[in-house]
Amino acid sequence: MSVTLYKPHKQPAERSLLLSLDLPETLPEAHNRIMHGLSATLLKQTASLSKFDEAWLCRLAGIDRNTYNRRVNSSEQTFSADQSGRIYMLLRVLSAASKLFNGDMRRAAEWLETPAKGLGGKKPSELTATAVGAEAVINLIGQIEHSVIT
Repeated sequence: MSVTLYKPHKQPAERSLLLSLDLPETLPEAHNRIMHGLSATLLKQTASLSKFDEAWLCRLAGIDRNTYNRRVNSSEQTFSADQSGRIYMLLRVLSAASKLFNGDMRRAAEWLETPAKGLGGKKPSELTATAVGAEAVINLIGQIEHSVIT
């Protein structure tokens, strides 16, 4: 008689959007990358990975579309530290929202465009252009993940 051990099927861990874009998840490392300026092609890469529109990503990061186009076409092709910080925070929000919806970026985008009581009735997408607003959205996502009602 042979005994077979039950081995539960383990789902592979979803790779975060930040790691997919070769960006650090730890804040001290992110600070260094931000201070050097993130690549202007980062939003294009994000759009490609997530199927989000580049114009929508620019709006959420608080970056004017003309500024974005100038950066992409410049010889430097990097954003300023301020712009890089806003983009990084946006990518943290998108990564957290993606995780909340098990990698379903369409559902994450719908949630970002839906007013949330935990944000005073504002849409999460309305808060992502500032570090404080993006942090509020990330905190709300954490509360939802852990079923914390506030």
